[in-house]
Amino acid sequence: MTRAHYGVAALLSIVVGWFVFDAVASLVAFPAALASQGDEPSLALWALLWAGVLLPVLLFAAAIVVARQQPLPRFALVIIVALTATAALRISIIALAAGSTVL
Repeated sequence: MTRAHYGVAALLSIVVGWFVFDAVASLVAFPAALASQGDEPSLALWALLWAGVLLPVLLFAAAIVVARQQPLPRFALVIIVALTATAALRISIIALAAGSTVL
């Protein structure tokens, strides 16, 4: 990997940091909101919330490992695809977590 690869990875890691920050905020706030309503979080809800914290980091690391020998544009594209998948999974996790409280 060249310095440019490291620069692209560092720049795009800011987006990963935002996803992790948002997931940790949900991990803290969502169970507290349920407790204020008199509900207790289920095991499935805890698993979804922790998946929201771990998936952005795992997908970002996997993208770097997969694309580390590629030219810079392809390297950046693989990481951007991983971030797009992270965003889609994050929205799905939020929908599933919100739906699990209704059941």
